[in-house]
Amino acid sequence: MFDKFFKRSAASAPNGADSAMNTTHTQSRWVVLDTETTGLSLWRDRLISIAAVAIHVEPELRSARIRMADSFEAVIKPPEVTRAKLTRPNDKRSKENILIHHIGVHAQTVGEDQAAALERFKTWIGSAPLFAFHAPFDQSMVNKAYKKVSLTIPQNPWIDVALLANWVARDALHLSLDDRMKQFGLQCMSRHQAAGDTLVTAEMLLKMLPALRRKVSDVKGLADLARDQIA
Repeated sequence: MFDKFFKRSAASAPNGADSAMNTTHTQSRWVVLDTETTGLSLWRDRLISIAAVAIHVEPELRSARIRMADSFEAVIKPPEVTRAKLTRPNDKRSKENILIHHIGVHAQTVGEDQAAALERFKTWIGSAPLFAFHAPFDQSMVNKAYKKVSLTIPQNPWIDVALLANWVARDALHLSLDDRMKQFGLQCMSRHQAAGDTLVTAEMLLKMLPALRRKVSDVKGLADLARDQIA
């Protein structure tokens, strides 16, 4: 989807290790991500796709920019899902979910091996902090996917952009991404698709940065600030 948005071939996207080295030693590299899943249950549902983009940040949060050339995207075919099962999504919930995220039967069937995709993702993120809107859900689904294929879970810190938005907006509301988008005057190019939701979340984070840097000056401060918003 990133390629569709920006007409960039997958081969042009650098891997995470190279991208991290290409930032100056005074810059920080953050990763904003979103996942698509078969549903909202942490127990019965599974990961379908991950999309992520890097933000390169100047010291003391003075400025930041989204680096579209430094992005990641994968549609995942879980090891336990066979083509026969995917070609007959008989339950109503599965069909409704496909209508939301638009990752259909064929795309899932020809998706990337789950272990390979997750290993590639781990290499790409490096040691960067991970930002997501309602991050606990994404974190739980990603960690579950790593456990499913017996891979070590990345130990990167996670920061919830929704909680940072609560602080900036001075409210404690559990609002949806759509509601916060309206509040911050943002539009999503392709809502409910991981790449589109990732990009608008990154834009929201940048839009909040001037307010945030009046309170904190680094990613640890952001993590503490988000944690303080939990009731």
